[in-house]
Amino acid sequence: MLYLHNILGGVWFVEENFAANYFPLIASFLTKPEAMFGKPRNASSEQEPTEDNALLFASLKNGAYQISEYGGWSPPEDAPKNSVAIMNINGAITKYDQECGPSGMLTKANLLNRCYNENNIKAIVLNIDSGGGEGMGCRIMQEAINSRNKPVVAFCNDFVASAAYGIASCCDKIVANSNVCRIGSVGTYMTIVDTSEYYAKMGIKLIDIYASKSTDKNQEFQKALQGDTEPLKKVCDTYNENFISSIANARVGVINEDQGQWATGKMFFAPEAMNIGMIDEIDTFENVLNYFNT
Repeated sequence: MLYLHNILGGVWFVEENFAANYFPLIASFLTKPEAMFGKPRNASSEQEPTEDNALLFASLKNGAYQISEYGGWSPPEDAPKNSVAIMNINGAITKYDQECGPSGMLTKANLLNRCYNENNIKAIVLNIDSGGGEGMGCRIMQEAINSRNKPVVAFCNDFVASAAYGIASCCDKIVANSNVCRIGSVGTYMTIVDTSEYYAKMGIKLIDIYASKSTDKNQEFQKALQGDTEPLKKVCDTYNENFISSIANARVGVINEDQGQWATGKMFFAPEAMNIGMIDEIDTFENVLNYFNT
């Protein structure tokens, strides 16, 4: 679920055009609260794959074994011997599961750790097609990948930006699917919403009352609403430096040491991304599976 407190005040590692696609959904959350509620999605309620929702190219050929979104109908524990586990990371990256979309990174990290524990799984491919998302979700997956006990490869399936690239950067190898695969948007931003006019039109006046000693509480947000965004910019800077450092450390010796070449939020096509060390190869999914059969 795209939790409102994270949408309206969280720190995001996301490509802006990708984020804009979610604006209608966010608007429906704000204007139609009932849209936020629905039948919970979990492993036990997962449906069998169909031609519409299965990863068509991840067949049993070359030992590929598709892990389902919540590990229900196709769990790591059922993988045949010598399997290469395929995990999808698609859409917005969030810490928690989305009622209106894919599983969150807490669930993904759990599935990843279950793959590590299965002797029948010899390697893992993360099939990534995402413009990024929550910074906390990115960190959770980075930590899970960094604890790996077997090879983990990131397959960039057309679009891998910001938090999605942060996740990919921790893998043993990053492979783009074509020359027009877009990669990058390494950066951080925050969006806050001034709801005062909205509530005023509804005849609602909000009055905040703070404890006497809580003189600094919520000051960054209050100042931003008054036009002074510098305090929140410092918050973004702190998250951003940590984000950039995590990528630089994960790709040390490979990625260009000049962070100005890749850490400004710019997007790159795969050949340019490879030239500056953001990815390792441009190849097909089938060939990626062959990496583990030699």
